[in-house]
Amino acid sequence: MTTNLKLIPNLDIFSFAKNVLDDNLQKGPQNITEKSEFFMCSLSDINAEEFLNSPYIYDFFTIYFVEKGSIAKINQLQSLQIKEKQIFFSKPGEIKTWQKLDSPIGYLVAFTLDYLLLLIDDKNLINTFDYLMPNSRRKFTLDKPRLKLYKTIFNELYKEFNISGKYSVELIKFWLFVILIKTNRIHANGNGSNGLGQFKKSSDFIYNKFILIMEQNFKDLASQKVDRPYMVREFANLLNINPTYLGECVRKASGKSAKSIINQRIMLLAKCQLLHTYNNISEIAYQIGFESPGYFIRFFKKYENVTPLEYRKQWQR
Repeated sequence: MTTNLKLIPNLDIFSFAKNVLDDNLQKGPQNITEKSEFFMCSLSDINAEEFLNSPYIYDFFTIYFVEKGSIAKINQLQSLQIKEKQIFFSKPGEIKTWQKLDSPIGYLVAFTLDYLLLLIDDKNLINTFDYLMPNSRRKFTLDKPRLKLYKTIFNELYKEFNISGKYSVELIKFWLFVILIKTNRIHANGNGSNGLGQFKKSSDFIYNKFILIMEQNFKDLASQKVDRPYMVREFANLLNINPTYLGECVRKASGKSAKSIINQRIMLLAKCQLLHTYNNISEIAYQIGFESPGYFIRFFKKYENVTPLEYRKQWQR
């Protein structure tokens, strides 16, 4: 779906809350500001007419807990349906488009990376939350006992968010942390985990850090805060390690080279620009850091076997 956008807009939590609730925002808590780092709403309060079919880059994590009904979305060009008794996690920097809401009952939670860091004393613990990383399992179907547990947790979280009573700030952080740890146990699937993540090698931690800063780089690129993707040596410098060592860690953890992962991410951004904006091929090439449209076309065809224009036309049929 090509739109009339030149740039896919970034949404912070305040803008997201304003868009998703629209006129219903006044019924929610009054402490949503432009600096908000946490937000929550009932799925039944979402204004579908205002939000459907518009692509956005979210600047925060989201959790969708669907007790009944369903939500259909496009997440990073992948079709996504969150059905009843399911929970889904998305991360900052992803390009998303809502498609359909089928009378969902449940909750939507949004929080920033800075807010996540406030929850945890051991910062390395975040690297064990694999379901918050790209290319990982992030949707879970809940059995009856877990559904009952998550429903209780989200109800408590929603109550504290709306009443803003004494210790509500602390309780919100507590209940969110419970969700993250409980989901870690589901993700671990009983493979020797105590809920704080499976044992990881040093290469896994470095790989996760590489992915996080790479995603931030591409989020900045999509919003034109930087003019090109970083190279492997630049990511290594940001991590204060040798480029060769970074490459070794990435290959051990993923089976792929760091450069190939960067190139795959370039391709994903290129496809999103082709399908979500009306920019011509030359504009897109320069926006994502290519020195010339010709080089971009050759690069794209190498991975997709069609030119960028042919790819766009395929999806417009």
